[in-house]
Amino acid sequence: MSTGGQAPSATTTPTPTQTLTTSPPTAQKVFKLGALLPLTGGFSSYAKLAQCAAQLAIDDLNSEYANKGYKFELYVEDTQLDPNVALQKLQTLYAKGVRAVHAGLTSREASGEKPFADQNKIILFSAWSTSSLLAIPNDWLYRIVGTDAKQIRAIGAILKELGVKNVALIYRKDPYGEGLYIELQKEATRRGFKLVSVAAYDPDPKAFPQAAPEAVRKISAEVKDLVGPDFALVIVSFEDDGAVVLKAIGQDPILSKARLIGTEGMAFSPILLQEGGAVMAKGKIVGTANWALPTTPEYKEFYRKFKAKCGAEPITPAPQSYDVIKMLGEIMASIGTDDPDKVRTTLEQWGREGRYKGATGVVILDENGDRANPNFLLWGVTIKNGTSTYIEVGYYDYDKDSIEFTPEGKQYFYGK
Repeated sequence: MSTGGQAPSATTTPTPTQTLTTSPPTAQKVFKLGALLPLTGGFSSYAKLAQCAAQLAIDDLNSEYANKGYKFELYVEDTQLDPNVALQKLQTLYAKGVRAVHAGLTSREASGEKPFADQNKIILFSAWSTSSLLAIPNDWLYRIVGTDAKQIRAIGAILKELGVKNVALIYRKDPYGEGLYIELQKEATRRGFKLVSVAAYDPDPKAFPQAAPEAVRKISAEVKDLVGPDFALVIVSFEDDGAVVLKAIGQDPILSKARLIGTEGMAFSPILLQEGGAVMAKGKIVGTANWALPTTPEYKEFYRKFKAKCGAEPITPAPQSYDVIKMLGEIMASIGTDDPDKVRTTLEQWGREGRYKGATGVVILDENGDRANPNFLLWGVTIKNGTSTYIEVGYYDYDKDSIEFTPEGKQYFYGK
């Protein structure tokens, strides 16, 4: 389904009173960009923000490069959060001549898309896939966010700040969850905490309503004598499955008393706030999110335009999705072609040199094509006037390995 292409203007039949011009129409060079997004399924609220941000980038590209005779079109397909569907929809885009694509938001989708992209020279640029298992040099998958190794370092800093020594993990058994599990094992060695219980669940919609509560019960039985100030439960979930996980935690006599640690797949989800806000608030959850620094002129301008066009707050992945499409479009405009080999070479050059600066700041890519300089916001949930509300707890500085708290965040983080 193409949602972003401009409809051709209607042909007007001249009347006897109209004057016909003899100037030939200006030729347009059309650049096609694709977006694979889970518009239905457990990430739909995020995907709709990403779609609007991607279309905003197309609008800006068409405005900025119209004088060059360039036109940008966006073709959007719904992956349904399914790697097999994501592959089919990538093949649909390929058949339409699209060779540069905003990849599926999750690592699960990207893992389904990647083999076909590698074989057929399609640039996949993801706004939210973070699995370290997909950090592979010389492939066709690029990511404008940092990998799970960087996210887990932020989580490790949270655990250290809290004085946590015993950690349990419940996670989706997919590339995102597996990648975080692997990195958390490494972080345990580095930080000196112990993984005392681990349980995975099948993220398939047919399976997780039963599988996720079973995983919660397994962990509860294994940590019943450990829950206290030096214990925390790390949750790796998305929206629909996360709601089930949080409900099971809230009903569990042991884990309902535990400190909770969230991951970016949960960040600022309205569905999780509605379904599990009270549980997150009781567990004083602290979560991570790849973020855009809100103080830059580029972010402020993006924020203004996004609010006007989309009528919502531009939470992750909106700034990242905007930059994915905008950066690819600017590269095409700068080299005058959408030839995938040439676009890929330029993307890597710009990534090394930090040539693009957008809503998420200067984009620097590492040797695997992943963001080398991610920013992380730390979020929590509190009850205000009887309503569950997200708050910004602080910011994690990756280079300094330190947390800077917001005024509200320090009380939230340490308050009893």
